[in-house]
Amino acid sequence: MEQSHYFDGMPSGLRAGKMNHQTEFEIHYQFNGEPRCFLHQTRQMCQCDALHCATLHAGVGTVSGNMSAGPIGMATLQAERFGVTEVRWKRSSPQY
Repeated sequence: MEQSHYFDGMPSGLRAGKMNHQTEFEIHYQFNGEPRCFLHQTRQMCQCDALHCATLHAGVGTVSGNMSAGPIGMATLQAERFGVTEVRWKRSSPQY
């Protein structure tokens, strides 16, 4: 499984004190049947945001085509057309 633990070139453990107003989330998804996972920092997360981030991470979404602005059903269908499925997210556990 491809896993990305870097954001802005810094390992996740070094970022903890840098932006304490943001939360780190794990986003898991499948791209054309291949499991993928990455970390994303933001103030809050919802399923539409996770779908948008997953399509960007897979390299098939666009920043200007933000699917998180629409209904969840529409965002899910759009992500599936791009090959992004089974998107789930959770708050990342601290790593010590």
